[in-house]
Parts: sequence; C-alpha cells; structure tokens
Amino acid sequence: MNRFLPITMMFIFSCSTEEIQQNISISTEMDTTMATIGDIIHFSIYTTGAGDLPVIIKKFEKPDAMEVRNQTLVEGKTFNLEIVFWDTGHFVIPAIDVVFLNSDSTEKLRMKTYEQGITIVSSSDPTMAGAMKPVKDPLPVSRPVDLKMVTLFSILFLTLSFMIWLSIKYRKEKLYGLPETILPQPDEIAIEKLNALRMKSKENLDLKEFYVQISYILREYVEHSLFLKTLEMTTEDIKSLDNILPFSDEEMKAWLALLERSDLIKYAKMMPENNIYNQDLITAEEFIQSTIPYWKQVETTVA
Repeated sequence: MNRFLPITMMFIFSCSTEEIQQNISISTEMDTTMATIGDIIHFSIYTTGAGDLPVIIKKFEKPDAMEVRNQTLVEGKTFNLEIVFWDTGHFVIPAIDVVFLNSDSTEKLRMKTYEQGITIVSSSDPTMAGAMKPVKDPLPVSRPVDLKMVTLFSILFLTLSFMIWLSIKYRKEKLYGLPETILPQPDEIAIEKLNALRMKSKENLDLKEFYVQISYILREYVEHSLFLKTLEMTTEDIKSLDNILPFSDEEMKAWLALLERSDLIKYAKMMPENNIYNQDLITAEEFIQSTIPYWKQVETTVA
C-alpha cells in the first residue's frame, strides 16, 4: 500500500484559434486501490499542454461515506486531493470535470476523468493485518553477551532493592484519606456527555450531529470499560462480538438499535420518528447504568 499504483487516463484534444494551437491532455493517479477506514488516499489530476491557460475542477457528487479532506493546485497544473472514506465496502470515486479557461475566465475546454473504484476494509479485518505494518529490520547486537547479562542483573538488583525500600517505608506510614485527584470512571464520563448532549439538543437540534455524538459516546464507554477498540469498529464488527461481550441479549439489542439508527441517519439520511431522539437518550443512559456491574464493582446496601 506504500507504493503508488498509477491509474492513467488521457484525452487528447486539438484546440486551435488564430494564435494558439496546442495539444491538451489530462491524466490521473491514485496511490492505492484498497485502504482502511480513515486512511488518507492521495488522488492527483495532471494537466499537460495547456500552456498558460488557467485550469479549475468543478464540484462533483461524492458518496455519503467519502470526504475530500484537502485539495491543492500545484504550479497551476496539478490538482492533489486527499480523500478519506468512513465506511467499508466497494466505492467509486466519480468522474471529475476539468475546465480550461480563457484569459477572461470564460470556459475554453472541458474534459472529464474516468470513474475509479476503490475497496475500503475495516481496521479489524484479519486479512489486512500483515499489509498495514511494515516489517522491522533485525536489531543489531552492539554489546557482548557478558556485558548484557551484567546489566540485566544490575537492573534486577536495583529493582529488588527499591521494592524492599518501598515495603519498609509504607509499612511504617499509614495512608489517610483518598488521593486528591481521582480520574472519572467511564460511566461517569459517558453520563456527563449525554447530559451535555441533552442540553445542547434543546437549544439547537441537529439530528445528524446528535446521532453522531450518541454513537461515539456509547462506543467510547464500551472501549474504556471493557478495553475493546469499539471506536475503530463498524456496527457490523460490533455485531460479530456478540459472543465476546458480557452484555445480555436485551442490552446488546438496545445498543445495536441505537448504532444502526445512527448509521442510517449519517449515511442514508433517514429522518427518525418525531421526538424519538429523547427516548434514544434515555435508552443510552439505561444501557450504561445496566452494564456497569460487568466491569466495575458496585456497592450494595443491606436493608
């Protein structure tokens, strides 16, 4: 994936006026045809034979999961685009109109690139594990074995001495009270963010942003409480963890329903039923409260 894979197309036109006759062509190049979610894909459009003619590219329709993060023009001839995809599957980078202009900014010539297919896979896909990490070179041995052993034994001795010193020190001293700084727990962080989201939605409700945030909050809560990289997973990846996650069937069903509704609103632009977002906030809070015992010891009171 580190090597550039050129995909080249060329259109040659003969443009003649009373003063200018020249051959103009365009070509494209993309650095890969397979990437993972969030990877930056470099897509370039080259123009030749245009002389001093100004050149621009027209806006184009993009798939919902595609984002053009950056677009630059180099020396007035080459367009460099940085593209990111936020879902898995097979996608098509659409054809792009390249327009050459006269000196008075009127259109002189228009060309169109070919559509280019690309495959996006999940970062948790086992087939990509070997392709994404370069092989490390073997480490050179710079010191003799005897010196290395002496160093290791010295470190071991110092570690044991430090542990003995700590045991003697804290055997004499008592710890009064709790540490002054206590980091908030994952459930506390998630509930606080849901409350902030509730207040924000009352002032200015943006349904797409609302469901992006609620999906992120629940994924972050599960990742920090159960140490699974759910922030990097798609909804389908999380479904496949049904036998790994400790949640009950009802809890998994409620969580997956929220994630799927969020995906539909983000990518399919589906509008939810009236005021269902209020119930979704309550469902998210109930999911967090009911799953706390799976990862944190909860104090119980005896009547």
